[in-house]
Amino acid sequence: MAGPGDVFERSMSINAKFLPRLQAAVEQNALLRIGWTGSGEEVPKNGEIGLCPAMPEGARIRALGKLGSWTSSFGVGGSFDIEGDAGSFFGGYNQGSKLSASGYIGRCAGFMMQGGSICGQDGSGDDLGMFMNDGLITVKGDVGQRIGNGMTGGVIVVQGDVGNNAGCGMKGGMVIIEGRCPTPPQGTQLRPLTSKELKEINSMIENHGMTLSNDAFCLESNSSIEYHIDGSTVSSGDLSSIAITPMDEAPLIENHDVDTAALIHGADEDALPILLPLPVLPYVPDGSVLTVEANSTGRLSYIQTQPFLVEEHPRPIDVLHLNLRSLGNLPLYSSSVAGACLDFDSLPSMTDEELDGLLVVLRTLLTAEAPILACQGISRIQAHHKRAVYHNIQVAVSRIEDGTGVPEAATLPIIGRSVKTNLEATKTTAALEFGFTCDAHDIIVARCAGAQFVVTQPPVLEREDMEFWLQGLSVDMMRILRTLGLESIDQVQRAHLRALDYDTAAISGLRMVGYERPLPHWFAR
Repeated sequence: MAGPGDVFERSMSINAKFLPRLQAAVEQNALLRIGWTGSGEEVPKNGEIGLCPAMPEGARIRALGKLGSWTSSFGVGGSFDIEGDAGSFFGGYNQGSKLSASGYIGRCAGFMMQGGSICGQDGSGDDLGMFMNDGLITVKGDVGQRIGNGMTGGVIVVQGDVGNNAGCGMKGGMVIIEGRCPTPPQGTQLRPLTSKELKEINSMIENHGMTLSNDAFCLESNSSIEYHIDGSTVSSGDLSSIAITPMDEAPLIENHDVDTAALIHGADEDALPILLPLPVLPYVPDGSVLTVEANSTGRLSYIQTQPFLVEEHPRPIDVLHLNLRSLGNLPLYSSSVAGACLDFDSLPSMTDEELDGLLVVLRTLLTAEAPILACQGISRIQAHHKRAVYHNIQVAVSRIEDGTGVPEAATLPIIGRSVKTNLEATKTTAALEFGFTCDAHDIIVARCAGAQFVVTQPPVLEREDMEFWLQGLSVDMMRILRTLGLESIDQVQRAHLRALDYDTAAISGLRMVGYERPLPHWFAR
């Protein structure tokens, strides 16, 4: 029986061989087939994941078998027809493709759909059309819970029964049901279709082999009810109560060469890593602010060489931040970035198979050796680190501001223990994301705790001011390292840190300044 790694490699191989043929097939208006030999013999697929992402306009693909998650996602046109079942996130982020499955389609089909159509002939799992914004989904057969979850537009038509909490969180769009539907949750309402609406819907779905009777009804948002819950919780501290102290090394003279660089290695050890001149990955939403005009006379050497984490308009050295919204831009920017970072806190929870499917899509659209990062709240760091290793994710970033209010000083033993337990002797490294703008002191403290680099926002988003900030980080970081007598940032250790007050020593396990050892309760069993 094939294991998860075999399915992953098999799926990558299919995409690598299949997608280069796609453009030629589009030009010739040829149909490409998956699941048949060249002589026409059936060899049904069984669980392959992430197949045929970002399908272009004019493509025609036919598949046979049971396909896994994230099949034909991010499509902008063309058609993909499956004789069999489709897994979770079928047609996720679809922008214009016409997709169909003769069998069952898994949960979250049409996730974040922006256009096009999806047709299922034998029912669907939970969260059909989740966060859908436009397009058409039709399903014959029963559908699971939370159909239309959070949808803002588009039309879903079901000839069959639907599960509980249908239409939860709807803000727009229509769910048309010809079958049984439990009482909808607050914020949604059921109503009969008008004769005009019924005629329009039947006109839309006639090509899908469906016709609705007068028994069909509409589930839609009740705009008179709206809730807003602000559940944000911020950390109660920073790292100013932690000192960085020298050990036995003699201080270095002024202008002594000091190495402050960090590396983000790719999936292939032989590939060039991403070089961070400073161990920081600054986050800005729009990378266009980083672009230096050709006729610029100012010196912006730090911004030009320092990779940033961006959601839009990345430079070739930048890392693309992929959250619920920006993931839809993946096909647009995938060929012009150094790597990508998945925001697990923003995306819906995924099983290992579903995450592998998304990683196949990333590996297919990015270069195969490009590093992939993943970010999640510090409170889930143990599971996050284990999962990153299991899925061959290069960097596991832990977000301190995850809503729990855990103070920064308390995260130091948390990340240290998890790195030692889960990441030692692996190819995955750890990083920290702070909710405040870091200075050189904060970055070195994070390095001492076991983080390879930190993610932080610049104090301002003006280009010249960010250049000045990066320059200041470089100067201060080299000054601190020379004071410690260290020639490289890689030489810093947890033993260089001291807690400046009792509370910090109590929650961090650091040696108390003056007392020069951790507080006694850290030795208790």
